[in-house]
Amino acid sequence: MSDPLPALHAGFSLATETVPRETFHRVYWSGQHPLSASVAGNNRYDCPPPVPVPDRFGVLYLGYDLPTCWMETIVRQNMVRPAGTSIQIPRTKMTARWACEISSQDPLVLAHFADEPLIDLGDSASNIMADSYLRTREWSALLHAHANPRVDGLRYRSRFRSGQFCIALFERAIAARGLTFTNARSIDPAASTEAQSIMRRYSVVPI
Repeated sequence: MSDPLPALHAGFSLATETVPRETFHRVYWSGQHPLSASVAGNNRYDCPPPVPVPDRFGVLYLGYDLPTCWMETIVRQNMVRPAGTSIQIPRTKMTARWACEISSQDPLVLAHFADEPLIDLGDSASNIMADSYLRTREWSALLHAHANPRVDGLRYRSRFRSGQFCIALFERAIAARGLTFTNARSIDPAASTEAQSIMRRYSVVPI
C-alpha cells in the first residue's frame, strides 16, 4: 500500500528558520542567469504541473557550501558504485558549469523540511529522498501556498552529503528579499582549482 498524498491543514504551524543575510552557493549551467528559477518541473521541489497557471512558481536551488552544490547538481545518480572505486562523471556534465555566491538583503524565512519537523508534517526521509520527485513537488506546492507562516522556501537535507542542508527558494523571494549574486565563475575542472579539489576529495574522474 502506497503512502497517502501529502496534506497540510491551514491551521498547521510550520517549523521555520530565519536566516539573516547569509551567503549561499549555487552551481548552474553556462549561459543561465544565476538567479533564474527552475520552472520546467524537472527538479525535486519544482512546482508540479497540475498547479493552475496563475499559481505556478519557480524554485531557486542553493547550498550552504560549494561541495554540496557540486555533488547535488553534477554527481547525483553517478554516486552509487562499488566501494573503493572512483565516481565516473561524463565530462560534458562538468565543463559547462558555473558557480556563484548568492546573498539576500533581508532575512529569509525557511520551512524546516527535515528531521523532527518532517515527522510533525507526517512524512519520512525515505519518502523525501526517494528517486521519484512526485511527492516532493506536492510538498513544495503545499508549502508555497501555506500561510502559517508564509515562507520564502524550504530547507532540506542533501541526498548526496546528508550531513549538509540545501535550500529550495521560492521565486517570489528573489526580488522581495533582495537577492544578489557575486563571483560568477566557471568551474570547468580543466581550469578550476575548486572543482579539482572537490573531485580529489570524492574520487571523481571524468569519462
